[in-house]
Amino acid sequence: MDRRTLAGGLGGLALVVAAVVVLRTGNAPDTLKREIDDAVEVVQQLEPARPANPRAQALDVDALQIGWNGSASAYEVRWNGKELLVPGPEVELPGLAPDDEVAVEIRAVSATGKRSEPLKIAATPKNLYNDRWDDLLVGQVDRFDGPESLDPRKWRVEAEPECLGLRPFGPSKRIDVDCSMAAFQSNTPMRFGVPASDGAIGRAIISVAGAAESSHVRLTLLPDPWQYLKENDAQPRGAVSLDITTQGTRIIADPELPRTAREVPLGDSPMTGLVAGVRHRWELRVLPDAVIALRDGVVVASEPVVVGTRVAHPRIRIDGGGFLDAFGVGGVPERVLPTEVIPLDQDTEVPPDAVAAKVITLEAGNQVSIADIPLSGRKIAAARQAQLVVIRKPESRPGTLPRLADRPGGIKTGAPRLHVMHEDGTKPPQPLLPNGRILVTAEINAIGHRGIELELDGKRIVAMPTNEQGAGVPGRQEFWLDSSALTPGANARLKLSVLPADHGEPVTTETVFELGKTS
Repeated sequence: MDRRTLAGGLGGLALVVAAVVVLRTGNAPDTLKREIDDAVEVVQQLEPARPANPRAQALDVDALQIGWNGSASAYEVRWNGKELLVPGPEVELPGLAPDDEVAVEIRAVSATGKRSEPLKIAATPKNLYNDRWDDLLVGQVDRFDGPESLDPRKWRVEAEPECLGLRPFGPSKRIDVDCSMAAFQSNTPMRFGVPASDGAIGRAIISVAGAAESSHVRLTLLPDPWQYLKENDAQPRGAVSLDITTQGTRIIADPELPRTAREVPLGDSPMTGLVAGVRHRWELRVLPDAVIALRDGVVVASEPVVVGTRVAHPRIRIDGGGFLDAFGVGGVPERVLPTEVIPLDQDTEVPPDAVAAKVITLEAGNQVSIADIPLSGRKIAAARQAQLVVIRKPESRPGTLPRLADRPGGIKTGAPRLHVMHEDGTKPPQPLLPNGRILVTAEINAIGHRGIELELDGKRIVAMPTNEQGAGVPGRQEFWLDSSALTPGANARLKLSVLPADHGEPVTTETVFELGKTS
């Protein structure tokens, strides 16, 4: 399900509602007339401040990443005659001519659509692209840019079939993960070798972008035979993970791994986590006495542990959505082992093209047992919490390709939200005082909307245009509500409607709060 169709509420009973709203317009057909009830006071907003400190880099020779400093809820970016609204202080511009200088203008946008003065930067993708990033990788880098990306010889996928797709990225595409959880297990072992020029005995890189504020990506190096078990929230024995959220990056290691005294200084990075719609390149670098994480070449996390195995098996897990762009490993070259994992829910035949087979069983105490199966006896009896692992001939293609349907471009956004609080600080579910003022906060996450409406018990009390100088953006609107307009001892229902620019069905959310009785 696309998160743009969801709605949620805070500070009371949250309801998801989809309803057609009768619009009250002014003279222009696309203009919502501003109307504020007498019991409502609009909290005035500051003028949007001009962004500052522009910076640019390139992960590809035909794309630019532009970042800046600012505290606005959204920004308008203009380049090469194009225009884009983004929810944070970073954007990626794909499909550029490598040798052409690109002039970019960035404006902060307020919740009512007012624009700041522009911040300007110019950059040439080819001059910023670092072609040495992949020098220490082995084999071919996986580019997740088409329907054949998840070749079942190379990957095993654990996800609902309909939640994976292909989203445009410049002239190419990338895998759009729109699942509550999706796991991608590599069939290529990662073997650690002698230290490279940077001291690493092995490494794994992932290029990925966030989808929304809840995005969470984890890259785990699994010891044998954990790569054959299904993904779960428990940290496997002997594993080490690169854990990435919108808040930052950290390394999670099995507490039983040997620890060292190695100290690795962190770099100076203005941001360390996922960004919606913007790719970054993370590297999990394994040293003889530590594991470190880098974001775009800058160290952002470290853990002084010794990985106790010579071979690891990379797994990518994405929660809450994201965009999967590229993956690669470094160490000693290893060939792909086409592998299929079959739950032993019933008696199962070993496929005729198998070169090896084994049964993996998860046991109590987070332990795993392995039993090799002779290929002469091809029928395996059903067993609880057991998996039949079949390693096939190199030319085999186990399973089928996941269905990757094309999806429209654009940045995904979250749902609108409503917060309610009395001026004395009381919040639902506590009853609010029947006198004084109530602060209503509407958080709007849509991009390109033209206005909002707020209803109280079925009566519209606010109509607010959000496209003063252009399309509406994510932002926050605050209103003081005179509680004397409410009935003491009753439940009050607030409904927020975000009106799309195309006059389609609005996205709505509701919250209910209780007003206390008079003494």
